[in-house]
Amino acid sequence: MAMRTLVATISLLSWCVLLAGCGRDYQGDLRFPLSGAATFEGQPIDLGSITLHPKGGGAKSPSGGVITDGKFSIPEVTGPNAGTYRVEIHWLKRTGKQLLDKDTGEMYDQRIEALPNKFHKASELTVEVPTPENSHDFNLKSS
Repeated sequence: MAMRTLVATISLLSWCVLLAGCGRDYQGDLRFPLSGAATFEGQPIDLGSITLHPKGGGAKSPSGGVITDGKFSIPEVTGPNAGTYRVEIHWLKRTGKQLLDKDTGEMYDQRIEALPNKFHKASELTVEVPTPENSHDFNLKSS
């Protein structure tokens, strides 16, 4: 059941990001797009999320997006304001085990959080926005 909650949360985040930008320009403080790569021990994060929490230095709005195949892209309309952000990254990594969805009868890949807490709950990762070329890579290592 926890797996479904994580997948539902990432799906909901994706829809919120998409709906927030549909059909209108944003108002308020200037926002910036941000994109880049996300890897752990050199391996691309195939499915995950990235969240930017205001840390100070002018940062006002939290922002985030989905990581797919080692890449993320946060559009300007939902992007962060200028400032410093604490970054949380999650990775729902395949375990190699197949599970049965009791509602649909279909098999799906079991996924679990694969990153240590130091990259999400206890993250000390930061990014200063705007970045050169609105890009920043997160090449995470366990040590």
